[in-house]
Amino acid sequence: MNDTARRFYAERDARTVQYGADTAALERPIAVLVATDATSRSAQVSALALVNMLARVHRRLHLVVPVADLRARALVDARTLADAMITTVTAINPVLALTTAPTPTSIPANAITIGIGTELPTGLDLYLGWRGGRGEIATASCRASSASEEEHILGAATAACLAAAMAFRATHGSAIRPTCLNLLERTADTDAGTTSRTGPVDVGNVLVVGAGAVSQALFYWLREIGVVGKWDIVDGDFAELHNTNRCLGMTSADAGWPNALPRGESRPKANIAAELTGAHPHPHWYDTWPDLAYAPRYDLVLPLANERGVRAQIAALGEPILLHSTTSPNWTAELHRHIPDRDDCPACRIPAAQASSFLCATGPAIPATQESPDAALPFLSATAGLLLAAGLLELHEENELVTGRQNHWRLHLELGHRLWQSAIHLNNGCPHTLPPAVRQTLHTPAPGRWSNIDPAI
Repeated sequence: MNDTARRFYAERDARTVQYGADTAALERPIAVLVATDATSRSAQVSALALVNMLARVHRRLHLVVPVADLRARALVDARTLADAMITTVTAINPVLALTTAPTPTSIPANAITIGIGTELPTGLDLYLGWRGGRGEIATASCRASSASEEEHILGAATAACLAAAMAFRATHGSAIRPTCLNLLERTADTDAGTTSRTGPVDVGNVLVVGAGAVSQALFYWLREIGVVGKWDIVDGDFAELHNTNRCLGMTSADAGWPNALPRGESRPKANIAAELTGAHPHPHWYDTWPDLAYAPRYDLVLPLANERGVRAQIAALGEPILLHSTTSPNWTAELHRHIPDRDDCPACRIPAAQASSFLCATGPAIPATQESPDAALPFLSATAGLLLAAGLLELHEENELVTGRQNHWRLHLELGHRLWQSAIHLNNGCPHTLPPAVRQTLHTPAPGRWSNIDPAI
């Protein structure tokens, strides 16, 4: 490793190494093999997302990619799948030790091997599969739909998140755990069905507060799923290199490190996220946003920031429903719902004093080791963003997300025995929830798209 690479990794991976990740494990090669029968749009979504996450943590990648025109909506400009995968990983990590091949003739020794498709060698460590909204990882070739229908996108994206999590754990000595997961159903393993939804996400005009790792992941997935309506994103922060190891839409150049050297200007996080879907960026802090007083009435507000008291401020808006996702230090991706009077508010559920427990996409390398410091993990934020995207796809339906008593779903990505937990958080006199009469006064004259969810409106 040369001096440029050492400096780059020291800056980018400091939190990952501090939390207990072994640098020797980060150097272990990861080989991704895309089969010739895995060139559908869903397969390409899975392959591109997987290498996106891998390049943010691992330092040696080997890619085997067939010749195929690009059908997914890649992070970079490219014409073929191979070009898109190569350009993506080198934009994320300019000092990546990358090797490529059109066929699986020579795989680096000691590599963790991951296959996408069915026409693959036997004996790989990990195989991806999907059917509808169910994503799967297995130790033997599993069925991955080669059809191009959009209902497979959620499953393919979920499989990529599972594979990235399992690859990280495997480099640190954990055994491969075959897993099935459906984020729409919030089910796992033998209970995981194939329920799916197709885009675009259509939830009206939306304000996203915060452009950190979970928000970046949400916009990354919306780019693939599709989105309509006017979306605004507000965040006053600028990208830093350590953000690139958990933000799916961010490259090293965005953080001011083009060619792995700190010689460029850092870009506003709001601009980076907004460019993924054509949303409208506002590079300001929410509490000092000069246009806040003149902003239009939004149908939905997504509180994806955790600083400057933003959760309490948004809770006091009296919105009929708030949805957001978080990650925790225990390898969890979590979906939260807040309906006035029925549920607690975001500030009560995640008090400011506990903000460090819900940092964007952080967690200990070994959850059981309480002394392990926090660190960034790209697949946590990726899964949290996908979980929120799935929630937005089902928002218009009268289902558990809106009508059920559960309002907090936690997915454990350490991939142990139990993957899902749900909880009920009651209002219990929340000081941030506006009284029903005030909410009615605010919203009845011009009800939003989801006003019917709040009985007071």
